[in-house]
Amino acid sequence: MKLFSEIYGQNNAIDLLRRSLARRMVSHAYLFCGPSGVGKKTCAEAFARALLCSQATEDDACGECRSCRQAEAGNHPDFFKVEPDGGSIKIDQAREVQRRITLAPFQGGRQVCLIDRAESMTDEAANCFLKILEEPPAGVVFILVCIQPYALPATVLSRCQQVSFQLLPVSQVALILAGSPGIKPEEADLTALLSGGSVGQAFDLLGSGSLAERRKRLAEIISAIDSVGPGEACRLADSLSGSREETLSWIEGLMLWYRDLLIWKESENEKLIINRDFLPAIREQASRRKLPLLIDRLEKIEGARNKLSRNANPRLVLDVLFLNLCRPADLA
Repeated sequence: MKLFSEIYGQNNAIDLLRRSLARRMVSHAYLFCGPSGVGKKTCAEAFARALLCSQATEDDACGECRSCRQAEAGNHPDFFKVEPDGGSIKIDQAREVQRRITLAPFQGGRQVCLIDRAESMTDEAANCFLKILEEPPAGVVFILVCIQPYALPATVLSRCQQVSFQLLPVSQVALILAGSPGIKPEEADLTALLSGGSVGQAFDLLGSGSLAERRKRLAEIISAIDSVGPGEACRLADSLSGSREETLSWIEGLMLWYRDLLIWKESENEKLIINRDFLPAIREQASRRKLPLLIDRLEKIEGARNKLSRNANPRLVLDVLFLNLCRPADLA
């Protein structure tokens, strides 16, 4: 768990939280929302650490006290996390939170509950959690982390202070990557460009094997998708299937590639292309596709990404997407 002073970017969000700490005006519930991979959970953990620190400075944890050491080790008795169980946060998990907060803090200070991917709560869990927020116990701070706040009930949203997180400038992502061991400057620049401003997405790209090989694979799939039948489309989807995070990475790659095809089709401006080291493939593929087809493909990919963020089964999302991508006859 990092300190605020160790986090790059998201200055607006961090400044808001630091002011809350400095003025001792901490709300009972916060909603950290924004795109995937921009540091929401990292900031939530830093905020929790500052809230629990026994020797906190005005606006950050000290990083040295017993409480900070426990938080760093992941065993602070007054800090607990709730994460999706099998794709959703269930009623039993909400009831356990309800039970937990009735107990006195083990170390006499606050209790902090971090709910990750809060939008995955079932209706029953959300209703249970709403009852907790309607009568918040003293000394308990809830931090909800989510990508899609509109998927939460309005009654829950209205009881949380919203903290918004944004995609970072590509140049800032490149600087963060360049500071990591073993990453070359040119690799940092390209990965930052492909990440679209998401540090988490950038590190996922670097950690998923050879980036060049993955992008070459995307180029081959997109080149072939027009001419394959449903069976082959499903086999292509199967070749990319994996964890939710891996599937999201492939879908993001597809979106960026089709975005480049659309940009080239409309402008032929090389400076606007993200996958510019694959420019010959971009030119060739764009020449074979009409504008309505590219727009339709981007809409289908965006739809798949949204379904995945709403806890749909990753393999089914890919299967449906590739079956849709291999049927362009009405638009070609």
